[in-house]
Amino acid sequence: MAFFLKFLINHPKSTFLLTLLICVLLSFFAFKLHFDASAESLLLEDDKDLKIFRELSKHYKSDNFLMLAFKPSDENPFSQTSLKKLENLHKELEGVRGVERVFSIINAPLLLSSENKDLKELMQNIPNITSKDINQSKAKDEILTSPFYQNNIIAKDGKTTAFIIYLKPDLTYIDLISARDSAKDEDEREHLRTQIQKHQAEQNALTKALLTQIRTIISSYEKDGARLYLGGVSMISDDMISYIKDDLALYGISLVFLLGFALWYFFRSFALMILALFICFTALSSASGLFALLNFPVTVISSNYAPLMLIITLSVVVHLITHFIEISRLYPNTTQKRLVLQTLLAKAKPSFFAIFTTMIGFFSLIFSHIEPIIKLGIMMSLGIALGLILSYLFLSSALMLLKRQNFTQKEFKLSFLLWCANVSIKRKKFIYALAFITLILAFVGIPKLKVENSFVNYFKDGSAIKEGLLVIDKDLGGTLPLDIIVRFKTAKSQMKEGEILDSFENEFESLALKDTYWFDSKKTRIAKKVHHFLENKEFVGSVLSLNSLLSLGKSINNGKDLDDFALAFLNENLPPNFKQDLLSSFVNIKQNELRFSIRVIDSNPNLKRDTFLKNLENELNELLKNEDVELQITGIMLLYNNMLQSLFSSQFDTLAFVVLAIFALFVLIFRSFKIATIAIICNLIPLSLVFAFMGFLNVPLDLMSITIAAIAIGIGVDDILHYIYRFKEELKHNGVKKAIVNSHLFIGTALYYTTISIVLGFSVMMSSNFIPTIYFGILTTLVMILLLFGSLFLLPSLLISFYTKRNNKPKLLR
Repeated sequence: MAFFLKFLINHPKSTFLLTLLICVLLSFFAFKLHFDASAESLLLEDDKDLKIFRELSKHYKSDNFLMLAFKPSDENPFSQTSLKKLENLHKELEGVRGVERVFSIINAPLLLSSENKDLKELMQNIPNITSKDINQSKAKDEILTSPFYQNNIIAKDGKTTAFIIYLKPDLTYIDLISARDSAKDEDEREHLRTQIQKHQAEQNALTKALLTQIRTIISSYEKDGARLYLGGVSMISDDMISYIKDDLALYGISLVFLLGFALWYFFRSFALMILALFICFTALSSASGLFALLNFPVTVISSNYAPLMLIITLSVVVHLITHFIEISRLYPNTTQKRLVLQTLLAKAKPSFFAIFTTMIGFFSLIFSHIEPIIKLGIMMSLGIALGLILSYLFLSSALMLLKRQNFTQKEFKLSFLLWCANVSIKRKKFIYALAFITLILAFVGIPKLKVENSFVNYFKDGSAIKEGLLVIDKDLGGTLPLDIIVRFKTAKSQMKEGEILDSFENEFESLALKDTYWFDSKKTRIAKKVHHFLENKEFVGSVLSLNSLLSLGKSINNGKDLDDFALAFLNENLPPNFKQDLLSSFVNIKQNELRFSIRVIDSNPNLKRDTFLKNLENELNELLKNEDVELQITGIMLLYNNMLQSLFSSQFDTLAFVVLAIFALFVLIFRSFKIATIAIICNLIPLSLVFAFMGFLNVPLDLMSITIAAIAIGIGVDDILHYIYRFKEELKHNGVKKAIVNSHLFIGTALYYTTISIVLGFSVMMSSNFIPTIYFGILTTLVMILLLFGSLFLLPSLLISFYTKRNNKPKLLR
């Protein structure tokens, strides 16, 4: 190592220029970094419910749609002025490239509002609210009371209406996903993943153009006081990509000023400040280029790699520069070459092990089984390793190229660190009491932790995306889609093994499976029973099913229920576009099943999603236990909840891996089980206090805060390692208490600086538009401050107790 460092120091210009050239080449690829905010990126690939969801999606036409809520200034969508605007808006939306069709009160089929028309005549020419012979008063009443339209395209209070904008299906994406899932060879699967990413990038551009055109249309209708709110998966995905890019730009600009000021305060040297920032941002841009080469997409979760990379690289640089400043002050007559060499050699082991333990913390994220979180772990492990290498290469050359400077002590810093050292020496019992209280709080608070996934609340109040989601959620039937599939068992499926149907039964079974004869009293009775149960279920907004058509048919049929023949007639004679909206979306004769499409009100603060889903399944099974049917719950709400529950349950595996791996590494480094135990305890106690606060304050774990444990331990052990390493060096020349004081004054400076840098770095996340990112910034800032206290108070107290007790043991007589 010494030989290698001497070579670098003796050739500073060549080292600097060659390293810079490599970084520039890597940074060039950073512009090709791919952004992915699709729902697919947040699902468990090995989730059995995901496979079921994809299979069931093939049974029904999978509609990718946007919902545009329209609230006119007079709050009356049925006035002539409003209807004219709605009709014009409807036509403009239909003309947008990429839109397949639009459904609204303008083209909603009306079966009760025409004069003197029987059912057969209506089937030939179904009217809507713009038809000439329509009764406007009856049309309004029918739309407001229709089981298909209420809580769907019209609010219950009649003040808000909606356009459902169906987008052209992306058949290529569906085929690629299917091919990837069925691929048996890993190379082929990886090739298909690359194709999917390229296709998604192309689709993102098309979707952005479509949304831009729709938003341009919307803006022209908001001039007279009307309010329009756009929602939907495609819009959320596009907005999330914009949020990611904006956050990355904001992190970079904000950190330049915040960290620049902090570094100038630490070093009081513009040259060292610029050098530290240069190394951090060069490492970040180089790592970004490396991720692009490895085809790692940036997602909502992994977008945090930018501040994490900057902060961890800065931590390494601050430790190195702080050591350089300290020995420069202590040995003013030593040559610059010897100072640089001593700095890099003295900090080589602690810096390497600090980065290695941090890599272990991030690498533990592979246990999550969530692709973006796994990629974040791999990205950060590679990125911080690259940061360490670049820090040594640039510092070994740049410090040699800078002029020698005189550095002065900061009295405030010294007095604070000296006070910390005296407290840890003289108030050990008080510190132990606080640690014990923290453990009690942890045992009580941590069990109160919960995982929640209120998607509406993932966005800031007042943001356009949240306003739109809230209007759709509260006024138009909810935002979380969920499907209940009820499958009927055929006679063949009910046969016992070895049992054979006779020819008459075979003929009857074949006849029963024909479309015309599929509808019967049992199916309509179950459709009605399940539908009514779901309508009365708390937190459920919109419910659409075969029973919706039965209710509509009863209104048409003079208050009488539609019989099997009437349903068969509608199945045969409904126009294709109306059949899709009224029947085909809820009945699959070929698969012998009914579909109940519901939307859950996500913004309800009392909704406990995991509990709701479990109760729903149990109650439906109880409701249908004697009906000889199979029940299946599926949908985005279930899949997303599965992802979060999986993350929560994998926390033990992640923490166990991190703690055991770092403990084993500490044993190897310090050759002591007790020192390794002390180091781990000083990390776990502050971390447990943060999770206890979350439990007491009812702050839910989400897709980002759930990674804090692994990240905090990975970063937090850096301070512990540097301190213990310095303490053991001081013990060679001083007593225990003197070693503690010297360690505080020497290495405590770097701990103080790095913690302030980390706090400033993570505080930038609080300006994000994405609430999980804000929580992540707040919680990580809190845990880092607590970890500093653990390093400056609890760790030295435990070291004093351990070494004093060990030195006081009676020696054995030889």
